[in-house]
Amino acid sequence: MIGWIAASNLVAKAWGRNASYASRLRHWSCAYLVDFEDLPKNDAGSWNTSVLMTDEDLKQDIQTHLQSLGPFVSAMDIVHFLDTPTMKAHLKRHKGISECTAQQWMRMMGYRLRKEKKGQYSDGHERNNVVDY
Repeated sequence: MIGWIAASNLVAKAWGRNASYASRLRHWSCAYLVDFEDLPKNDAGSWNTSVLMTDEDLKQDIQTHLQSLGPFVSAMDIVHFLDTPTMKAHLKRHKGISECTAQQWMRMMGYRLRKEKKGQYSDGHERNNVVDY
């Protein structure tokens, strides 16, 4: 017969964990035996919530700024907008955001990234200097 400590140490070792994890396993097991509804909560990922999802004012400010720039916007427009002193104070941050974060935020706001079309008529072939040749 194997005891609680030895069993939890074996399980922790099999899972590639250390002795402190074995101690947590014993704690969780005892709590479960006392109350079957008392299951450990998995908080993984809950700390990783985007500020854009929690701050509607920020989201609205970014959308207003992007709409003021016209139909062609990029993630760098958000990076530069949030790099201003007023927006840094609003976010309570010293550093700005990365271009990758700005791209993710644009996807969350419904923007879709696409490459600029290149070709003979991609820039509007109905211009006066093209039509009147």
